[in-house]
Amino acid sequence: MLRKIIMLMKSGLRDIIEATGGTFDILEEFSQLSPRRKVLLCDHLFIEGRQAFYNTIELLWPQSNQDEAKQLEKFLFSLKYKH
Repeated sequence: MLRKIIMLMKSGLRDIIEATGGTFDILEEFSQLSPRRKVLLCDHLFIEGRQAFYNTIELLWPQSNQDEAKQLEKFLFSLKYKH
């Protein structure tokens, strides 16, 4: 399941990144993570719970805000339930 999520992330993330501006973009930052860290974030969201997910985002990207974290959460859920 997680491999499927990662494959979907790679295919759709570039289109999303190109459509955004040049400021901090959590989706772009997520795309730059190693596969292990991407899986870690997905595990935190889908297994450990939202609070673990938000705490990890805060550690990885202190400059992010709650809206950006929510954007990444929605993106990951959309990939999970795409098929």
